[in-house]
Amino acid sequence: MAPMRRASGAFCVALLVAGIGPSGAQAQTLLQQTLLLDARTGSSRAALAQDMAQGGYELSDGTEVDFVDWYSPRLPEMTVKLLTAMTPSFGMIWGVSTGERGEKYRIDPGIWLGFVYRHDLTTHSTVSLTASTLIGGDFREKTCQAYYQITSSEETVNCRLAASVLPPEDTLNFLERRTGLRESRAMLRYELRF
Repeated sequence: MAPMRRASGAFCVALLVAGIGPSGAQAQTLLQQTLLLDARTGSSRAALAQDMAQGGYELSDGTEVDFVDWYSPRLPEMTVKLLTAMTPSFGMIWGVSTGERGEKYRIDPGIWLGFVYRHDLTTHSTVSLTASTLIGGDFREKTCQAYYQITSSEETVNCRLAASVLPPEDTLNFLERRTGLRESRAMLRYELRF
């Protein structure tokens, strides 16, 4: 996370030095034209972790393993999206996703980018296009080390499938990996007013 902050900070400084960045008055105007578009917890990736928290199994010594301990977040993922009107018909969508992590998974933080374009076809009809995507925000499930008495060996396995009938190395094929790009959305809307 620190290298990304340094790189983005360096990029902003480079823009300001080059004179491309907004002046103080322009920045204040942009801030006045910015609205809160969405603020929420969770995502489809966080819902995946909640689904994984269902179930468990029993170890050979009788110890119960409950998945909720592995797939519950320390802090839930938060998303904030803002809309900045650049012109009366065009706006930029931007925001952040904090990501989340549990003992056996991680959702990376991400940045939301997108736009809204609106065009009046007639005095009573409008068409608009809204699109946004999440850059970053990948979901990764972690592995476990499991000791198997039958083979007297310790193996790297998919935590959820350690007690399954699959050979330990085959369980790794079922580790969940999802890209934040799955959160991308595009919507074309036609509005007719009477």
